Amino acid sequence: MTRSFSDLPVEAPLHTWIIAQRRAQNRGTLSRPKIVLLGSLPGWETSSRQFELDEQWLTRLSQFKDYIAATNHLPSYKNYETEHEHTLGVWLHVQHQKRAEKTLHPWRLEALNSTHPGWHSRT
Repeated sequence: MTRSFSDLPVEAPLHTWIIAQRRAQNRGTLSRPKIVLLGSLPGWETSSRQFELDEQWLTRLSQFKDYIAATNHLPSYKNYETEHEHTLGVWLHVQHQKRAEKTLHPWRLEALNSTHPGWHSRT
């Protein structure tokens, strides 16, 4: 007979905790420090697609920060001067929408707030 971790009394709470952490990560509610720490554990598998999306998002955040430093204003998606500004403006608009819908990952909200505290509208 094969036993799973959840069948063992000592491992059951750990198994439950791990499942909760994976669900939180999939929902985007797992804190960045936990993501990093859990990611360093052998056998902790992360979605390569989510990793790719997070890396793309961080790249866009860096471009956003550089844009503000260079122009001293937020990028616009409607009245833009360059395609780069338009791209960043659309990205920022999507972040506004996700924030309003409460679907923006908490770590992303924190990153945006620390990059430029006045980035969002008052919704």
